[in-house]
Amino acid sequence: MKIIYGKKLSGDENALINKIASECGILFDTARLLFYRGIDSIEKAKDFLNPSKRGFLSPFKLCGIMQAVQKIKEAKDNNRQVLVYGDYDADGVCATTVLYYCLKEFGITARFVVPEREEGYGLNIDKINALNNQNKIDLIITVDCGISDYEKIETLKNCGIEVIVTDHHEPPEILPKTICINPKIAGQDYGFNELCGAGVAYKLGYALIGEKADAYLDFVSLATVADSMELVGENRDITVEGLKLFNNPKTLRKCFKYLLGDNANREITAQTISYNIAPRINAGGRMGDADTALQLFVETDENRIYDLATKLTEYNIARQAECDRIYKQAKYKIESENLTDNDIILVADETWKTGFIGIVAAKLVEEFSRPVLVFAGLDGDFKGSARSVDGFNIYDAICDAKDLLIAYGGHSQAAGVAVSKDNFPALSKHLNDYVKNNGVKLELEQKIYAEWHIDKPISSRFAREIDALEPFGVGNRRPMFTMSVNAINSQPLKVGSQHYSFKTDVIEMLDFNGEKHVLPLSLPIDKKIIFEINVSSFKGKESVKGYVRGVDVDYGDFSQLKLHIFQNEISKIRWAEEKIFNKADQTVFENKKPTLYLLFDPDNLKLYPQLKNLPISLFVAEGKTSSVLVSPKTIPTGFEKIVYLDLPLSALSFNGKSYCFNSVCGYKDIDRLSIERSEFGRIFNKLINLSGSAIIDRITFVKNNFEEKDYYQALFVIEVLTELKILVEVNGKLIYDQKIKNALTNSKVYSKIYSLKV
Repeated sequence: MKIIYGKKLSGDENALINKIASECGILFDTARLLFYRGIDSIEKAKDFLNPSKRGFLSPFKLCGIMQAVQKIKEAKDNNRQVLVYGDYDADGVCATTVLYYCLKEFGITARFVVPEREEGYGLNIDKINALNNQNKIDLIITVDCGISDYEKIETLKNCGIEVIVTDHHEPPEILPKTICINPKIAGQDYGFNELCGAGVAYKLGYALIGEKADAYLDFVSLATVADSMELVGENRDITVEGLKLFNNPKTLRKCFKYLLGDNANREITAQTISYNIAPRINAGGRMGDADTALQLFVETDENRIYDLATKLTEYNIARQAECDRIYKQAKYKIESENLTDNDIILVADETWKTGFIGIVAAKLVEEFSRPVLVFAGLDGDFKGSARSVDGFNIYDAICDAKDLLIAYGGHSQAAGVAVSKDNFPALSKHLNDYVKNNGVKLELEQKIYAEWHIDKPISSRFAREIDALEPFGVGNRRPMFTMSVNAINSQPLKVGSQHYSFKTDVIEMLDFNGEKHVLPLSLPIDKKIIFEINVSSFKGKESVKGYVRGVDVDYGDFSQLKLHIFQNEISKIRWAEEKIFNKADQTVFENKKPTLYLLFDPDNLKLYPQLKNLPISLFVAEGKTSSVLVSPKTIPTGFEKIVYLDLPLSALSFNGKSYCFNSVCGYKDIDRLSIERSEFGRIFNKLINLSGSAIIDRITFVKNNFEEKDYYQALFVIEVLTELKILVEVNGKLIYDQKIKNALTNSKVYSKIYSLKV
């Protein structure tokens, strides 16, 4: 894990931040957060802290707006038939909805349509012709698409259909020969080019009907968040104004109320949109029914609204299940076909559907810590979605392979690709050669971005001022900080809960789904907690809480961890397997591919000076880069091979190749153990007397109840007796079950140690 902090400030920068804080009436640390986000003047800070419609830019600064308004006015005056043509994702559906309502307010009842994902992105001539045959179309207004459809627009014009393009995607070198409204077109004086498709549609709507268009800012804010637009500048103002409509019971639409369910009664934030609403809207398009979301947004009958919202919720559940299915299949393919050897992973299956591959690609990037392209079958060829890691521009790599492709597009971190099946192997080779030939070094280590390190209690004022920086999202991430701790006792919020809490000198922490952090937090060594600061409210009382986002442990000194390693090693004997290792030589240290080096006695690390610069972790590997893992609990996926640096007490399952470099012993601590029955009896009798005692964890229990000379023996006896079920842990207590009679030789743990001792 690599923690990246905000820049170290110069004297002049500190003075500027102090001035911003004073003029804006905020804490220095809050002004510092703004400075890190590029808010480096008093004027910018005041605008950022007071987002509103005042920050909206005039739509008439967008090129093409005046001509579009005139063209639409002519259509109204001449009773021409207008079609709003959108896209199948949340932005496209919202953009279609916004322009439909604004045109209706203007006096035009337009038809509207969004293509299905399988019909492809952009204008679909066959779909338009079918609609034109039903009822003649005079004018098409595109939303969230069209800027790259030069030839299709020429075809439509030749059929007597006029076209107005509103879009926000990167414009091509040659624009369509028609009215085009796009903030990214060079040479205009708009001043902000990060609007989403619905944002551009809103601007056209505002040019038509003025402030009445503001009634649809909830759709625009939804689209802005769903399309991962940066929440800065005008997008921040739009999102704030849209969230006001979401959070006002009088303006919260029934469609959103039913999509949100119980969440409709809580504060609706950008995160609510991102995690609760947007996935449901996008699920329609992913399941081949984008029209359901569009119909939901324009429906007026409440019963029908409820039915459509329920349908989208069901689609989202099915989408999650299908994504999980494809993810498991793709992961199996990657591992079974040894694709983890590649710098860039390409995986394909004709049966997969295009609506799910982008989500799957993103999950696989997290799993394997390298760029991934996932391909589905489409019209006899492959259509893929690419996702990348920090610091690697996947779009540049794809552009370099353009001669092999049918189509492509995207940006540095995500892209779409179409390739023939015949060219698929060549594409994989070309992309991986691109990494090698250009000297690209992929950063596979997990990165966490934190503002700064905190060592003093956090004030409620600072927590409230952080909340004032909402909405958080792309371009304005919620601030994270770090603090240092040593041994921490993390407890479940209640019996059986997956959520944990603990107190520190800086802040009280909540760790949601935090079971994975309980052990590393309890270790008696220094560690950093990465956390967010939040204001929590319970029964009208506010308190400041930290939300744990990661734990970074410093494994520089293992001397305090010998008992923990011993406990882990003897516990694994129960499910250990016999292992035959491949003999390794010095080439296993060359690190051509990510390699996991396993070490069972940390004292043996001194034998391997060539590994001194590699990350070291305990029990669980962090990331997919080459590293040393001491006393693994399991072997993670995503590695080409694993190398045992010393001989283990028990081997673990691994599908790849296992090598052993050295025959040095990795379990010398068993020399401390006795297999004599008298020693077992002495420890056992004391455990009987301790029956019913609290046992937070075994090491703490042993340290609290035994002399230091007996620590290892006591852990050994407890492990054997719990395996035999003579001792059981129930509701945090160690219980002796006197009804159970079992021979020591029936214990795998005892038998293994016995075989090594005799």
